[in-house]
Amino acid sequence: MLFDLYSIQNHEKEFEKLALDYAVRFETSPPVWQKLGGDNATSKPQQDEAPSLVLPGLLDKNATATLREGIDATAKNTVVLIDFSRIEMVDESGADGCAQTLAAARKAKRKLQVSGVDRLIALLQDLIRATHSRGVHWLLLLELYQTLGQQERFEDLAVDYAVRFEVSPPSWVEVQAAEVVQTKPVEPQDDALRLSGEITPANDSALQKFSGYTATHDDVLVDLSQVTRVDYGSVSQFISVLMQCLGSGKSITLRGHNALIHELFRVMGIDQLAQLQPRHPD
Repeated sequence: MLFDLYSIQNHEKEFEKLALDYAVRFETSPPVWQKLGGDNATSKPQQDEAPSLVLPGLLDKNATATLREGIDATAKNTVVLIDFSRIEMVDESGADGCAQTLAAARKAKRKLQVSGVDRLIALLQDLIRATHSRGVHWLLLLELYQTLGQQERFEDLAVDYAVRFEVSPPSWVEVQAAEVVQTKPVEPQDDALRLSGEITPANDSALQKFSGYTATHDDVLVDLSQVTRVDYGSVSQFISVLMQCLGSGKSITLRGHNALIHELFRVMGIDQLAQLQPRHPD
């Protein structure tokens, strides 16, 4: 819930500090920073500004070769966006190739933007905790910290690397850090009603859309991932629409809502009227 509150308030530094504490306390990957509540005035349409190199689910030798070729094919004065958000697995050849490619780009003073990098960092952190962790995974994580300009994390990991493998770690180099950007999330390809902003008595357009949608759909699917808050005063109207759906024998699913909304729904008994699929499942 605190993660979502920081996201709604755009408190990224507090979010990142909490993420570190969460990872240590629960020994699992923390949620990834995501600005909630619609467009961020400080964000940029990065996909229009920089060539995007999207890495696949498996980071292997072929994926890193494509990454290297993509960077080499881009003019040196052009910003390159590397999207790590799809990566699910990293093999040894992929880790080694990616580290070398990022190091070469850094030495060539290439201007990089990265998205989804927190996902890759969390995956590598899990891999290096393993009893038989591979040195290449450590080296890729070190190179990512170097690329991002995160010297404190780099130095801490370098010490752990030296102890673990009994060899000298890479040295920190002062360079221009890559810019971390957010790519536009891919919307699910379904017939869900997508609501956004705040649902309050003073702003009941969302409830009107909800009511109109339920009148024409037997399977009611509502995406609340861009809703920041549901006001207590709107809950009775929300329940009224749900009751009408149940009376007509319709199935109801509410998905993607933040932890604050989920707790309100539970307290008000909405979990007894609809299937809830929150952003952070219990």
